[in-house]
Amino acid sequence: MTQFFELTAEKQALGPRGQIIGDDRLLIRAGLILLVFMTVWKLYIALITNVLWDEAHFVMSGAHPDLAYPDIPAGYPWLARLITSVAGWSILPLRLVSLAIATAIPFAVWFMARPVTSPRNAVWAAILALLCPAVTNNGPIFYPEGGLQLLLALMAGCLLRALIDGRMKWWIWAGVCAGLGLLVHYRFVVPGLAVFAFLLVHPLGRRQWTRPGLYVTAGLALLGLLPSLIYNVANDWPALQFHVVQRPRYTFSLEYVVEFVMKQIFMANPVFFFAMAMGAKAALWDERDKPAALLGYLGVGVFAFYAVQALFNKSVMPHWPWLAFVPLLALAPGVLIGFADRAASAKSRTFRTALIALGPALTVVFAGLITLMQYVNANEATVPYSLRGLDSSKHENWALVEPNLSDAVARAEARFGSEVAIAVNGHASAVHLEFPAVKGRQVYTLNDPDDLKTRFVQARSQWNLDRAALVQGHAGEGVVLVLNSPDYVYHEGDGQVEFYKDVCGLFDDIEPFGVTELPPGRVALHLYTARVRATPKPFAGPCVFLPSLYIGQPMRGAFLTTEEDGNYFGVAADSIGITKVDVIIDGQVVAPTRYGLDPEGARMPDVLAFDPNYPRVQFDFKFPAGALKPGDHKLSIRATRSDGSTVDSLPRTIYVK
Repeated sequence: MTQFFELTAEKQALGPRGQIIGDDRLLIRAGLILLVFMTVWKLYIALITNVLWDEAHFVMSGAHPDLAYPDIPAGYPWLARLITSVAGWSILPLRLVSLAIATAIPFAVWFMARPVTSPRNAVWAAILALLCPAVTNNGPIFYPEGGLQLLLALMAGCLLRALIDGRMKWWIWAGVCAGLGLLVHYRFVVPGLAVFAFLLVHPLGRRQWTRPGLYVTAGLALLGLLPSLIYNVANDWPALQFHVVQRPRYTFSLEYVVEFVMKQIFMANPVFFFAMAMGAKAALWDERDKPAALLGYLGVGVFAFYAVQALFNKSVMPHWPWLAFVPLLALAPGVLIGFADRAASAKSRTFRTALIALGPALTVVFAGLITLMQYVNANEATVPYSLRGLDSSKHENWALVEPNLSDAVARAEARFGSEVAIAVNGHASAVHLEFPAVKGRQVYTLNDPDDLKTRFVQARSQWNLDRAALVQGHAGEGVVLVLNSPDYVYHEGDGQVEFYKDVCGLFDDIEPFGVTELPPGRVALHLYTARVRATPKPFAGPCVFLPSLYIGQPMRGAFLTTEEDGNYFGVAADSIGITKVDVIIDGQVVAPTRYGLDPEGARMPDVLAFDPNYPRVQFDFKFPAGALKPGDHKLSIRATRSDGSTVDSLPRTIYVK
């Protein structure tokens, strides 16, 4: 691979070869055919993919118009409101608009590349935009990444033209793109910082300070940020609290940043990643006085911002640096063509050409994997259990809860009358039940700890759909509770126990209705009917929302092996005491547990103090040899009370391979 990095001519190089794909017209035709193929593929993915909570979040935020929202600017919520108003309460129109945005990206990349490269290489840059997974991944879902990439390419193209000819129209259009980018997401600030660095450091950039167009661009960019600024000033800076204070997990980790960078190389496609890196190096150093340096500043600046941050912040998301690849696409074709042209022999040229061809081949493999994963995700209930492990997306099909939810509402109406509300843990669960299921459905949230961190509780309060609105508006009336129970309710220090203690005091006449397990089994929704108290009361004693029989590990939907020898654990408590706990698979006892544990540093909370054995209410166990057989299974525990009676926990799905 060292040859790949060579930028200087070799001795006796063969020189330029013939064009790979005919003349420019034929190359454009090939690019358009590829565009059609990729668009059809992405449309298929869009048609089979379950609704993501992010998509529902944008729609429901847009249904409550505001200048911004606790975690995002208003751009995509406003766009979602426009689309649903015109095309109806459905996910497909949203995704078609997202697909149209993604389809425009290659054209924007061509527009960006044209001022700094040849007409043919600009077409190649557009084709690379169709082959780079981090860019061509846009479209199947309604998500801001595609809009950000499109606007960045357009902004960069306008800025390059402004640097070259100084015409005011290019400064204006660059400002419009920057303003729209900041209206879409706060992450567009990072390319802005890279442009600012270019203006401070690069000789060409420093000459722009005397041009009035620069200030027009900056002013238009600030206009895009203005709605968010007004919203945040008026609401105690929720975006700053979330993105800077609450969301980051600050801890130095070299291992994390290495893993982070490796993911970026994979998502850019290794061949294209190194070509883009070499193109950035050439733009920043070898041709430092030319406008193409701006693209180097944008790409390297954005990538470095997140790579350095990943050293200390484990919450940096893998897709955030993908913006860095967009400007560098313009530089990659020249690097790849030069790499092939500098071959010293026919054999070397063949090898180099094959190495370059590996890029598109890897993208085909990537597309195949994505297709398989999304197919599995859309058909979790019917595909063989062995395939379910391929889906790590956590994009469950929440539409599957609708039949049970309707039955629970009917039960609550029979118990308490016709006025029945629906309440869930927090915002993420609420939007799943609000869109696209039933237009106009109101779902109340109970101030889940995650909502406090993300500040969604603030938005739900403004929409009159928070806990206070439920108590004030439905006191004495029936409610259906849909609680997404966490795997580690007693073993996490994130306030879950305190949350459920508070929730227990909000309701009386609580009746468990059932559990809906969403395939592949990682999410279990516990449904209850209850009455809203007029006056919440403090927690006192056992509560059905806080499980007395609880498996901590293995997690729901876990994949185990037949030779599994790990140590697993859980909790069992009862008001008359428990004498033993057994492990059950598919209704059959397979192993005893060591019950009565109280590990140092892991004592259970005093909400379980109703058990006479407290604090010795924990157990651990190992699966005995032969207990785990290939297939999908139901795992539960059976507790024997001190009077000899038994009670089983709710089963959870596990897989054995």
